[in-house]
Amino acid sequence: MAERYFMLKYNFYEENIKQYSKVKLITIINGVCLIEDVNTGNREWVMRCDIYPIKDHDVYGNWAYDEYFQNVVINNNYN
Repeated sequence: MAERYFMLKYNFYEENIKQYSKVKLITIINGVCLIEDVNTGNREWVMRCDIYPIKDHDVYGNWAYDEYFQNVVINNNYN
């Protein structure tokens, strides 16, 4: 899988990775994803629905464009 970047959508994992952090997808097992914070290197297992792709929303067939989260991506200059 090509290196793709996502954003953590929720604050469920604040102890390890902050909400709206830019993360790298490491692997997916069933509906669970291992992600790594781009800035800190911290890793966390999260549900697939807890991350939002920064680009290419249709690449995996599992994520859809969301106007609210896309605005957060734009406001944080993640493009």
